[in-house]
Order: sequence, then structure tokens, then C-alpha cells
Amino acid sequence: MDAILRGVIMRAVSTCVLAGFLAAAAVVGAQAQTKIPKPAPPPAPKAAASGVDTVIALVKGGMSEALVIKTLQAEGKTHTLTTGDLLKLQAAGVSEGIMHAMTEPKDASAATATAPTAAPAAGPAALAKGATAYPPDLADLPASRKRRLAVQPFDYSTVTTWVNYWFNNNTNIGEGIRAMLTVTMDKSRNITLLERTNIDTVLKEQDFAASNRVRKGSGAKIGQLSGADAMLMGDIVIFGRDDTTKRKSLGAVLGAFSPVAGAVATMNKEEKAVVGINLRIVDAETGEVIETAEARGESSRKSKDYAGVLGVSGAGAGGGSTGMTSSNFQHTIIGEATQNAVLKIAEYLETRIPQLPPKPRDIEGRIASAGTGVILNVGSNDGVLRGDRFEILQINGEIKDPTTKEVIDLDAVKIGEFVADTVREKTVTGAYGGQPLSATYIAAPGKGYVARLVTK
Repeated sequence: MDAILRGVIMRAVSTCVLAGFLAAAAVVGAQAQTKIPKPAPPPAPKAAASGVDTVIALVKGGMSEALVIKTLQAEGKTHTLTTGDLLKLQAAGVSEGIMHAMTEPKDASAATATAPTAAPAAGPAALAKGATAYPPDLADLPASRKRRLAVQPFDYSTVTTWVNYWFNNNTNIGEGIRAMLTVTMDKSRNITLLERTNIDTVLKEQDFAASNRVRKGSGAKIGQLSGADAMLMGDIVIFGRDDTTKRKSLGAVLGAFSPVAGAVATMNKEEKAVVGINLRIVDAETGEVIETAEARGESSRKSKDYAGVLGVSGAGAGGGSTGMTSSNFQHTIIGEATQNAVLKIAEYLETRIPQLPPKPRDIEGRIASAGTGVILNVGSNDGVLRGDRFEILQINGEIKDPTTKEVIDLDAVKIGEFVADTVREKTVTGAYGGQPLSATYIAAPGKGYVARLVTK
């Protein structure tokens, strides 16, 4: 019995062992059939950005040239730039000053020769470090500049018969009326009249002063004539009486009445003397007619006879065109009418000429000195006027024609403003405000500061 029990137990144990072995083998087989993934390799480290790319990123990001240079100098790393690097930097708009700082960061001249490119605002709170406020306008200047007007002698060809009749000679009343207008407008607040009638006399005086016969510094200087903003021209179409009247001897109304030399004619009724002038304002640069007008003057008195109307008898009006500015002529009836027409012309010019758009002045120069005072290399010979305002731009480089290599423009950024005060022939001194200026940068080839007129 015991033997039988032991045999049963042994067979049970063997069965259990065999079952466990088979189960383990099945697990091992399943694991052998399943592929275990390999772990991913670690990411490769990113390549560090080159110094060239870093500088380009700083410039394109809006950082000023001076700050880029200071950053490079603080790092102190010397970059070896290949030809390809230089071309890449140039194409990205990187200045030569920055390239110099990359190759020689310890060279302090790169920073002192370069001013910051950011333009300061006029308000002190917005000024960059080291910058000063823009200078104010000069306090003693008038609110508006006088316009320059050249007045030509008026044409009187349509009334020469009347002129000969009244004056007994061909008095140049066109020049006489121009002279009267010059006297009337002598104290004008808005207009400066320029001499053009006797310009040959002025030119001869300048040429004479330039000779060795005149003590140096005491004669007229060549090149000081002022250009006109506009010209005034006119035609005298009525002089003495209107174009229709009635004569007792004919008993009819005649158009364009022609006097008879030596005749004694009387009016049917008392009439005033009349002077009529057609005016033209002409652009001095293009010759285009800007505007036309008419001035009609009348005497305050009347008379029936021509001698009384025109004051030929005992008036002293026949003294030539210069005599028309005398009190003798202006006391005559024709003188009253002429003076009345001149006053109307002056009133018209005073109100109309200041309304015309000013002629633009294009003046460009360079800062010649930035020591105790800022001095530009342009002056009165170039048309600079006291009180003119210039914008000052830092020249970062020259733009050249790729074919001819000619300098066709400047790569420049505004850094300040300048107001002209003391104007000489070839220079002007004044007040400056903005980013600091560098004497080294002024003398650097291809660099410096350009001044452009903003006052027109």
C-alpha cells in the first residue's frame, strides 16, 4: 500500500515539474519572438552661430552701430574675416566701422570715430545718452522771410502818342512808374525789390572791384547778387484819360482818341486823369505767368482842359522819368492818377506775393569743424541765410555706381540739427544739437557729417 502511494505521489510531482518546465519554455519562446526596440541616440549638439551671423542679426535687429561696436569690444574676440565674410557683411548692411571692430576689437578709434545713428527726439526726456536738444530758432528773426521781387520797367508803347503830347517828349514813363514803385515799397515788410534795370552797372562795379585798382576788401564782391523769387512786368494801357471822350469841335464820342500835337482841346465836362496798368507776376525760374491783375489809378481832381488835367503847363513833368518821383509831378493831376495806380500795385503786391509758394533752395554741405563751435563749409555764396535750419546726417558709407565707380549717393542717417547764425561767404557758424560729433570721424575717408537745408 505504501509503495503504491509513493508511486502516485512521485508521478504527481513529476507531472507538476514537467508542467512548470513547459510553461517557462513557452515564456522564453515568446520573449525570443518579440523584438525589443533599441534606445534612440542622444540629439547632436547645435552648431554655435558664427560671429558674422551674430553681427548681422544684431544690425538687422535695429541695434545702433555704436552699441554693436561696444559689444564686440567688450567680448574682445578677434574675428578672422574671409572675403566671403566681408561680402556677406556688406550685403547685410554692416558698416565698415563694425567690420573693423570685429577684426581689431581693442582699437578704440572704431568707437570714437563712430557716432550713434539713432536720431534724438527734441524732448530732453527722449534724448539718448550724451545727446543734446535740437537748437531753437533764432529769436530775432521775423515770422516770415521777405520775398525777392524784380520789377521790370513797364511797357508804354500803346500810349507813346499821349506821352509825347503831354510831356512834349518821349519820356520813359515805364521806367518812371517802376522808380515810383521802388520808392513806395522801400519799407515793405514782406518784399525786397531787386535792381535789374541797371544790372550792367552793378556787374561792372563788381568787375572793377576785382581788379588791382581797388584796395582789397573795400570794393563790391563778385557773386553776391540775390536771385528773384518772382518778377513783375506790366503794360501801361491808359495814361491821362480813358479811351473814349467827347470833343466840342467834333461833337461825337470817339474811341481810342488820338491827340493832335499843339492843339488846344477842351472837355465838355470835367474829367479825372486816369492811368491803367495791366500786371503780370512771372516765375523767375521757369518764365511762366503765375497771375495777372489790373491797376487803375484816378486823380482826385477834375478839369475841362488838358493843360489843367495833365498839368503840362508849369508842372515840371517833362523832366524825364526821374522827374516822375518828384513832388512837382505828383502834384499834377496826371501825377495824382499815376501815384494812385502805384499805391494800388503796392497794396496788391504786399498781400499777394507772400502767398506765393517760396522757391525751394537746395543747399548741401559738410561739417568742417566741430571744436568750440560747429562750422559748415557753405555760406552766403551758396545761398545760406541767417536762421536757416539744417539736418545733420552721419555718413556711414558711399554708394557708388557699379559700372563707373562714381559716388552717386551717401548712406547717411540723421543724428542732429544745426541753426545758422553767423554767415560768411564760404562758411556758416551756428548752434548744434543731437548726438555727439567726432573730429576723428570728420576727417575719416568716406565718412564725416553732411548738412542738408530743411528751411525752404
